[in-house]
Amino acid sequence: MYQRIKLNLSPAQQKKALRGAPIRIAFDQIGVGYIIMVHPSNYKRLVKAKRGIVLDLSPGEMVATASYHKLVPALDGPMEGSGIFDTIWSGVKKLGSFVKDSGIGTILADAGEELAKPFLGDTGAKIARNVVKNVTGVGIAKKSRKIKGAGLYL
Repeated sequence: MYQRIKLNLSPAQQKKALRGAPIRIAFDQIGVGYIIMVHPSNYKRLVKAKRGIVLDLSPGEMVATASYHKLVPALDGPMEGSGIFDTIWSGVKKLGSFVKDSGIGTILADAGEELAKPFLGDTGAKIARNVVKNVTGVGIAKKSRKIKGAGLYL
């Protein structure tokens, strides 16, 4: 269970954290600012910090923070927010795009289909996999463009 702590992160620190890089947090940034959801081990480190700390926020902590502030889009309307949370949500969307574009999502969805077979049967697992493919686009092969050459090649 993630714990709440207030951190006053600069825009540069926010961007760095969203890229997955560790960030240096000064002592005076702890206990003020926005509420951030952190893992209990990070919470203990932050509370015990006397001069500051180098903190590495996980994607789960960022998603938990976005969820805590109700920035996860509702089914009935657009997402709203400001400041750090716009940046966090932007990073979450980029992470989802990376998972989809890199092919990791397809691998995970295929593995999920195999894991679902004992529970749903072959047909049910295949239907569930097709639903994931149609809703998210994960598993749809990208069309490669062939470049036509013209001219003299040496």
